[in-house]
Amino acid sequence: MALSATATMYGAISIVNAIATGKGSTLGISLKVTVKITLEPGHVGVSRNFVNDKLVNRIIRTILPNSIIKNHFISISLTSEIPAGWGLKSSSAVSNAVSLACYKLLNNKIYDKDVLNTAVNSSLWAKVSITGAYDDACGCYYGGLVLTDNYYKRLIRRDPVNKDLHVIIFLPTGVARGEVKNLIYHKELFNHAFKLALRGDYWKAMNINGVVTNSVLYNNYSPAIKSLENSCLGVSYSGNGPAIASVVHKDNVENLKNSIEKLQGKVIHTKANNMKSSVE
Repeated sequence: MALSATATMYGAISIVNAIATGKGSTLGISLKVTVKITLEPGHVGVSRNFVNDKLVNRIIRTILPNSIIKNHFISISLTSEIPAGWGLKSSSAVSNAVSLACYKLLNNKIYDKDVLNTAVNSSLWAKVSITGAYDDACGCYYGGLVLTDNYYKRLIRRDPVNKDLHVIIFLPTGVARGEVKNLIYHKELFNHAFKLALRGDYWKAMNINGVVTNSVLYNNYSPAIKSLENSCLGVSYSGNGPAIASVVHKDNVENLKNSIEKLQGKVIHTKANNMKSSVE
């Protein structure tokens, strides 16, 4: 008899980029990924409707015993609302969801740390992340506002976010990204932003993160200026971009969207998310 598990994971945006210091902060958003894994006994193989074989295979082989892998056909189906390759944590969401679904297939009792560590270690092994992106993984997994130490894989704090806050994401066209490794030269500024987040000044931290990241990687201030003109709380490139995320109250959403839509690119409207991932 076939056995299946379906995991739902949400995306996230950056509050503080972790590349320079190893410490980061993220905010969960309501865009989601759903992964269904089915084990069918009697024949062997793996099928999936998406790429990134190296990462997914690593997670599967880390969690599922050889006795299952050698005697089952493994089918993995993915649906996603998160655009890939924009800094919106799609890779963390997918790796988390695959890890969560695999653990569910083995046991009804799920240990959050096992799910996250498997996803993060596999991302490092597959070289899809520089720091392992523990901040991204926790943001996707737990929702809300999280602060982490990526090098020690430690969740420092999670705070709930106002569920009525909206997030406007801008995907610009025709932008070139600078050298990500150069972010480390602004280590002190990223560290200052992280300390602000530790104090609960998340939006100040996000704005500083946005200015520094933009100055190193893009030098394109128009989206941020339009966001600030329309009373956003915080605006920043998410991850290493090129997506730009603005957190805003409901009353300012339409004005901000109308302003951003005048630029060259695509606008996505979502909300802040406090919901933890789920599996069934």
